[in-house]
Formats: sequence, structure tokens, C-alpha cells
Amino acid sequence: MKEKKIGKIRLYYTIFMTGIYTLWSCTKIIVGSYLVKNYRPYIDRIIKKWGQRLMGLVGAEIVVSGNEHVENLPKNRRVIVMCNHSSLYDVAVAAIALNTSFRFVAKKELYDIPVFGTAIRKAEFISIDRQNHEQALKDLELAKAKMLDGITLWMAPEGTRSEDGKLRKFKRGAFHIAIDTQALIVPIVIKDVHKVQAGTVIEIYPNRKVHVEICAPIDAAEFTLEKRAELVSIVRGSMLQALGQKENE
Repeated sequence: MKEKKIGKIRLYYTIFMTGIYTLWSCTKIIVGSYLVKNYRPYIDRIIKKWGQRLMGLVGAEIVVSGNEHVENLPKNRRVIVMCNHSSLYDVAVAAIALNTSFRFVAKKELYDIPVFGTAIRKAEFISIDRQNHEQALKDLELAKAKMLDGITLWMAPEGTRSEDGKLRKFKRGAFHIAIDTQALIVPIVIKDVHKVQAGTVIEIYPNRKVHVEICAPIDAAEFTLEKRAELVSIVRGSMLQALGQKENE
């Protein structure tokens, strides 16, 4: 039987409330930056609650396996979570699944958005300007410092969303950053979220179960930039296996 998507009225309501929840979360982050002493855990709670509210709007159940791979990481290592990317809900799902101070690497254009840009800056989200070499070096040093201080970076090596849930070709930038920062890479895969909403298509199919599998970490410190292709292959292989997919499938 063909899956039934939500109707227009509920779709518009979902979009409207997504905006309201996002604006409210951004406002709390900005205000809290001036008032809250133990600031990072406060931000972590806001981000997780934001994710729960968004997934609640579409009735999605999030089931997580492999949490031990992030709970037992050494405290003195930088960590990058690399995730497949197939839906507008990927970050919301990750916010629920990951029990860490995770922040995604934001495009610099996002910082120009009123309120939202201020909020992600104050919430310690990181932007690395690859178009400006001098600025990129400064950004990278900031990223290293934040990561050593407990921030986990969330990155999508595919770069763009896959509309069918199949793992797309990886771009090199995320792996360049991982090697530069000598990070532990934790691959995670979000399964079936594209069946809730896929790519950039604004159609939502409610009440789905979304599985998140957190895979064993891979040490990027064991690789040089000359061996980046080998690192890409290992991370990709881990994610393909977790998704139950084969290369060129």
C-alpha cells in the first residue's frame, strides 16, 4: 500500500511550528549566553529539545544503537561525527541520538541570517572558510581548540542530500579537516529518515521509525593527507555496511 503523506494544512502547520521552535531555541541561546554560567550543557539541552520537538511534529520514533562508541571516547581527543545526509531532519535526529556537545560545521552564509546567525555563533558552531586560505587557517585553529575543549563536530561528507537514502559520493573537505585536527572519526548512519522527508522535497510522511547506528571510531591521526583516499574508503565502507548497502548499488 502506498504511504500517505500529510495533507496541506498539517504540512503548513508543521513548517510554521518548525520555524517557531527554531526561533524560540535561538532566542533562548542568545539570552542564555548573557545569563547562564554553565553555558555549554545549557545549549546541549536546547539543541536536543529542539530536535525532539521537530521530530514530534512528524510523529517520528528515533531508535539508537551503538551509543557506547561515543560514550567511551577518550577525553583528550578531538572528535568528528560523520553522518549520511538524506533529509532536512538529519540534524534534528542527530541532536536526539548523540549524547555529546555536538555542533555542525556551518556554512558561513548562515551567520548572516538575523537571530539564527547570532545564535549559532554564541552556541559555538564552527565555520571553516575554505575559499580564504588565511581565514581557513584561523578557523581551523579555533576548531581545534573547541574540539579539545569538548565540542564534537558533526559533518556530512556527501555535502548534499540523497533523495533515495543511497550513500552519495564523498567530498574531500571533511577528511582534510579530520586529518588536520588529528581527530577520531565516528561514522553514524541515519536509516529511513528519507522516508519521512527526502532531499529538498517538501513532502512529509508521518509516524515513521528512524534508526540511528553509531559505528566504531576511526583514528584520522593514523593518516596523512597523501593517504586521505584510504581514510575515505574506510569511513565509507563502515557507513555502507551499517546501511546495508554496497558500493555502486
